[in-house]
Amino acid sequence: MFPLLKVTFLILNLWITQSHQEPTDTAPEQTPPVVEVSPVADPLSLLGKPAPALVLNDIDGKSFDLTNFSDEVVVLEWTLPECRFSRRLYAQHRVVPMIRRWGKEDVKWVSIDSAFYAHPEKIRPWVEKYSIQHPYLIDVTGLHAEAFGIKISPTYLVVNRGKVVYHGAIDDDVWGKKLDRQLFLDMAIRDAVAGRAVENPLTRSYGMQIRTRRIEDERRAQIEEARKKSTQDRADEKESDSQQQSTSGGDR
Repeated sequence: MFPLLKVTFLILNLWITQSHQEPTDTAPEQTPPVVEVSPVADPLSLLGKPAPALVLNDIDGKSFDLTNFSDEVVVLEWTLPECRFSRRLYAQHRVVPMIRRWGKEDVKWVSIDSAFYAHPEKIRPWVEKYSIQHPYLIDVTGLHAEAFGIKISPTYLVVNRGKVVYHGAIDDDVWGKKLDRQLFLDMAIRDAVAGRAVENPLTRSYGMQIRTRRIEDERRAQIEEARKKSTQDRADEKESDSQQQSTSGGDR
């Protein structure tokens, strides 16, 4: 009987011990992945919403505030004088006639340069060449371009009474060779002036990347990192060669 009691107590003790032990096969806590948020606004999120603040100086130092035109239709043209796509559009007389034609309907046109190197003296020859009369703003920080979801020159926005109603390209003719173009911007302006909802409010811009201050800083940081890595690699290689020579000398 005593051996049976010992076995019983042993089984009971083992059961109690196991029931109070913490499980050891639980999965370790996983750290959620870090999601990088782009500083450039999503164009889709801007449509139908009040336009972000836009207060900048033009090439003559005169301040421009978009809120002063909250009862009008305004076209915002992000463009670079050195951009070959913008040059082609102006050379083909695709832009200036549109500016003048819609100006008769009281549509305001504003050009903006958000490159980190933007300067009035770089822009003035362009303004004189095409007899531009509208404000040409300078955004050297690039923060306004980011707020308006701008990455490419040229990109066009239509702001109808304070709200963004169009964001994208002037047309669908990337290389300027089409005979039958879809005039996205012209149609958007027409809808806005008529008080209608823009039929095609979001299109894909084509052109040249705008090197904003942030992009340039990131580029320089990458170059510096690559330089440091190259320097370290050369130093490691020299140290390895020195160790091999030392070892070879010791074996003689």
